[in-house]
Amino acid sequence: MTVSIAAGVPAALAEACRQAGLSSTGARLLRSVANVVYHLPTEGVVVRLAEATTPGKLDRLVTSLKVTRWLHEQGFPVIRPLDVRQPIAAEGCLATFWYYEEGGPSGGAEHDPAPLGVLLRWLHALPSVPFALPTYDPFGGIRRAVHASLVIGDDERTWLLDRCAGLEETYYERLDFALPYGLIHGDAHRGNLIRTPERLLLCDWDSVSAGPREIDLVPTLQGVRFGLSEEQRSGFVRAYGGDIRRWPGYPVLRDIRELQTLTAVLRNAHRDPAAEEELRHRLASLRAGDDRTWHPV
Repeated sequence: MTVSIAAGVPAALAEACRQAGLSSTGARLLRSVANVVYHLPTEGVVVRLAEATTPGKLDRLVTSLKVTRWLHEQGFPVIRPLDVRQPIAAEGCLATFWYYEEGGPSGGAEHDPAPLGVLLRWLHALPSVPFALPTYDPFGGIRRAVHASLVIGDDERTWLLDRCAGLEETYYERLDFALPYGLIHGDAHRGNLIRTPERLLLCDWDSVSAGPREIDLVPTLQGVRFGLSEEQRSGFVRAYGGDIRRWPGYPVLRDIRELQTLTAVLRNAHRDPAAEEELRHRLASLRAGDDRTWHPV
C-alpha cells in the first residue's frame, strides 16, 4: 500500500513526544491506516497518532489504556502502554505511547489463526473488568467512514447507510446471543497479533468494549473473504473451543463484519489508489451479493 501521511502529523509527533519527555529523533513510520504509527528507536517506544476530531476517540483511547494495563496485571499477553500521562493532545491529534516489542505482525495469509483462538478463549475467561466499559457499537465506525468518505457517490452512500440500518433494526437488535456478555477486544483479527521471539501479543485495543463474545470470533470466521481456508477456520474454532457458524445469528454478524472491513478503505481511498481500487471491488461484490475474494490493503 502507498503510505500517505496526513498534513501536520510530523509536527504532532514532535510535540506529543516533547510533552511526554521523549525524543522523536529518528522516528520510523510503521503504518498509516486508521492511526499513524511510529517507532522511536532511541526510546524503545511506539507512538500511535489518531485524529482528535473523531467522535468518541478520546474516550476510546482512555479505555484502551485502562484495559491494557489491567490485562497486563492479569498476565494476559498484551502490548503495554508507557507509564506517562496520556493520551496527549498535539496539533489536532491524540497520541498514545506503548512499549516497543521486537518482532512483527503475525497476521499474514500464511499464518495459522489457531493461536488467536487460544488468546480469545483466555481473554473471555478472565474475571470481570473492575471498571465500566463502553457498550459495543457495531455500526458507529462504518457510518462515520461512509459520511466522511471523499470518493463514494450519493447512491453508494445511501446504499451503505441503508444496509447498516437494515442489519441493525431488522436483525442485530433481535439477536439472541449464545455466548456470555462481557469484555471483548472488538476487532480481533490476525493482523492485530504481534509475534515476538518469546510469545504472541494481542494489540490495537481501540475497539475494546463490553459486548457479546461472538463479536470476537467473527473476524476470523469471515476471513474466508480474504483467503482463509476451511481448515484454518476449523483450527481456530477448535482452539477457541466453540463454533458459532451454525448459530442462527452468525450470518448477521458476518454481514456486519463485511461492512466494517470497508472502514479503512473508505477513509483512505482519496489518497491511496490501491485503497480506492479495493473499495470499488468490495462495494461491487457486496451489491452483487457474491462471494468473490477481497484483498488486504
